[in-house]
Amino acid sequence: MITSDDCNLIAESRDPYITDNLVHFAYHKRNLKRGRMPGQLRERVRFMQYATDWFDALFASKREVKEILAGTGWNVKRFIDSKHYKEDGRFIAIICKDR
Repeated sequence: MITSDDCNLIAESRDPYITDNLVHFAYHKRNLKRGRMPGQLRERVRFMQYATDWFDALFASKREVKEILAGTGWNVKRFIDSKHYKEDGRFIAIICKDR
């Protein structure tokens, strides 16, 4: 990716650990056994007879976002919690280049 030195990225995620759904925890466990991150999803978009290719999506905790960025030249400038963060874990990460 080519960006300016003062570029900010805005990324939305959802902390996959903020849940009381046992099915979610079982999914996390299966992912770990497969060498995937707990909040990693494999999905595709379908509409009528059309479908995209399969792709990976990731729900990551704030800690995981920082770990993913470590050593990349990018860091989290700020996290912004949704007003429902404690219930569903949604947040925004403002990511900037190391300076």
